[in-house]
Amino acid sequence: MRLIAWVMTCLVPILADAAQMTSQTSSDRQTYCVNRSADFYAYTGEPCKSGYQLGSGNCRKTNGRTVAVPREECLAQAGTVELPVEDGIPPRPAPRR
Repeated sequence: MRLIAWVMTCLVPILADAAQMTSQTSSDRQTYCVNRSADFYAYTGEPCKSGYQLGSGNCRKTNGRTVAVPREECLAQAGTVELPVEDGIPPRPAPRR
């Protein structure tokens, strides 16, 4: 009986932590609809609203991960605001004169 109590005492926190990590990693794969103003909303399977493109977020953090956060929060975290590109083709830089 003591063995079962000990195992339950040890395993419950470990399993709870593993379940929490699983839920965090699945939310990391969330897809968002992002517009050129860095506004975003969660993608629900329907086509994005006009002016929005599908993406993994709007902020590239210093560790390389892309997340969806308000523009101000991205800049406060030393992130880079990255906007979607139409048809997967980034715009060309303006020609120099």
